[in-house]
Amino acid sequence: MEGGFSLGKHRTLDRDKVLVAAREIVRTSGFRSLTFQSLAKALDIRSQSLYNYYRNLDDVIESLGTELMDRLYQELIEQLPGVSGRQALSIYAKTAHDYFDQEGPLVEVIYYVHNYPETSPFVKATGRVLDILRRLVRDIPLKHMDHGAYVQAFISSVLGFTVLEIMGFLPEEQPGRSNSFQELLDLHLGEIQATS
Repeated sequence: MEGGFSLGKHRTLDRDKVLVAAREIVRTSGFRSLTFQSLAKALDIRSQSLYNYYRNLDDVIESLGTELMDRLYQELIEQLPGVSGRQALSIYAKTAHDYFDQEGPLVEVIYYVHNYPETSPFVKATGRVLDILRRLVRDIPLKHMDHGAYVQAFISSVLGFTVLEIMGFLPEEQPGRSNSFQELLDLHLGEIQATS
């Protein structure tokens, strides 16, 4: 089978190859299409064979989410050294927005994070991304909001905006979307007190 995931008689399947197939299914058909049956079909194997690599579909989703958030964390720590305050928050928001936008439908995996215990690698990876934001906000003087509420509003806006983009509820044309995101970001950055 050319160009596919066919493993033929020499089965060299591993967890990474299963995740590649899962990502492709989500990107092309959405999360509702991700099943052990669809994975098996994409990999040209029997669905029972997947149990050698993942306990169940929740295990696959947990790995997808962990990977998604670990990559975002890496991008953030590469972009943020040497900046602070308003500039750091702007970089955080734009980096997260661009990353989520690039990942497309895969971002929906974030909706599953609440299904996992605090010990889950997915929950921990998400926590690391949020901890960066908490550290950035901690020492910034705000006009009205509590720092915890600011962090929640900030990440909700960035993520919410991106999800609405992916779902097609925002203007199609790029300049309109970019301007809208910048205005949203400016609204949050406006909560920061001017320093003398």
